[in-house]
Amino acid sequence: MEATKRKLTVLDQIASADKVRRKIVDTASVLYAKKGFSATSIEEISEKAGVSLPVTYHYVKKKSEIMRLIMEDVLNTFQESLTREIEGIDDPEEKLVIAVILYFRVVDKHKEKALLIYQKSRSLDKPSKAKVMQLEVAVSRIFERIIEEGIQKGVFRTADVDLTAYNIIMMAHMWVLKNWHFRKRLTLEKYIDLQLFNILSLLRG
Repeated sequence: MEATKRKLTVLDQIASADKVRRKIVDTASVLYAKKGFSATSIEEISEKAGVSLPVTYHYVKKKSEIMRLIMEDVLNTFQESLTREIEGIDDPEEKLVIAVILYFRVVDKHKEKALLIYQKSRSLDKPSKAKVMQLEVAVSRIFERIIEEGIQKGVFRTADVDLTAYNIIMMAHMWVLKNWHFRKRLTLEKYIDLQLFNILSLLRG
């Protein structure tokens, strides 16, 4: 135990915890996509990431936990970007537009990770699956709060807030899941514009 702590201390002098975590997640994503989930070991992830095995085990005890880290990575990127972008904005519609654009772009940037989550979520153990579901709900709540604010201010008409928020999430995921179809005629930006039209048409009073 003490050896692990010493290695963590040395590593932390070289790179931040966030950087180490991201190296593990990014390496795992590449290996899963290339070799498959079952054929990839934590030892191989550790080696390819250039992170010692004790440090890797500090972050993940089993492969299923890496799927949780992948989901957390996508969510944290979205939350951090959104907090920065909507600071000082009072108009709920403007907030929603920014949130939708950011989420779609984040999902597109992490599309390989998003596909892995869809492909391998059934193979996760119950605690990891529950965590992934919890994180997805956390994303939904971001959209729900903005929509609820818009309804309270009279900017948006009354709607099923939970359903609308999840529709937005699924629109973003559809870009990844059905990209083989949409990329033939749409850029990401055009896809976002069309889906924003659909969302705002539903919510505007």
